[in-house]
Amino acid sequence: SQISKYKVLVSFGNPEKGKVLLRLANNLVKKMNSNAAVTVMHLSPNNELNQVNIDEYEHASFAPVIEESKILNQKITTLFKVTNDIMAEIPDVANKGDYDLLLVGFGQSIFEGSLLGRILGFTTRIIDPDRFFNTVTGKEKLFERSPFEESTRMILARSEVPVGIFIDKNLSKIDRIFMPIFDLKDAFLIKYVQKLISNSGAQVTILDANGQVNNSEIKELIRVIEQNAPNHINLMKQTEIGKDTLKQQDLMIISIESWKSLIEKQTVWLTNTPSVLIISENQSSG
Repeated sequence: SQISKYKVLVSFGNPEKGKVLLRLANNLVKKMNSNAAVTVMHLSPNNELNQVNIDEYEHASFAPVIEESKILNQKITTLFKVTNDIMAEIPDVANKGDYDLLLVGFGQSIFEGSLLGRILGFTTRIIDPDRFFNTVTGKEKLFERSPFEESTRMILARSEVPVGIFIDKNLSKIDRIFMPIFDLKDAFLIKYVQKLISNSGAQVTILDANGQVNNSEIKELIRVIEQNAPNHINLMKQTEIGKDTLKQQDLMIISIESWKSLIEKQTVWLTNTPSVLIISENQSSG
């Protein structure tokens, strides 16, 4: 039935990034067949296009993603829109279509020159090595209220569905996933891990960062997964995760609240994380 379908909306700007986001979506739904639906959306500002080249532009935008969908054997629906307000349109489409997950890449205006620039969502204007050093050493708070740039914040603020913000560090496969649990509120992440285990056989390392996994709710969720897929979850207790552990992973999944606190505190992680999927479950956070 329509109701039980798991629906993912992938919104991309750059077609190459679209391919990676599609791969991520595919890993969440691969074995669900007709019980899942993946829609891939590309929006264009209407001042850039005239009627004549619009079809050509649409074709060029989707070609790499359609090609990837064939390689993955993933059925997709493509959605192309020309709009005045891309950042409002993305969550609007997600809300109206009642999607279970909206997947977006980190904003396209990100300064790509340095890895840290990419991870932390700096725009070109504010990258300044001295200032960054001060931030890392705690001398200055660079993030007034949000670790995201304006465009991502708007999407988060307007979206009524869960949003996954993906930071790509050359993701090629999703075999090994690292998921830190800092807080009881992070329990919702477990259902994403469960999807990745059952659809793509991923191996998951859960870090119990603050002794929260002893909590019965989280323990029970993990136990259920272990029953269905033995030997796919590895629970780590120590608060300090070494570089090596992080470097072996393909993807880190983290809640938006924990990501914010990670940026405020555990800055040493940030340079060593694999690709990151930051998930915002409850709305209007940003």
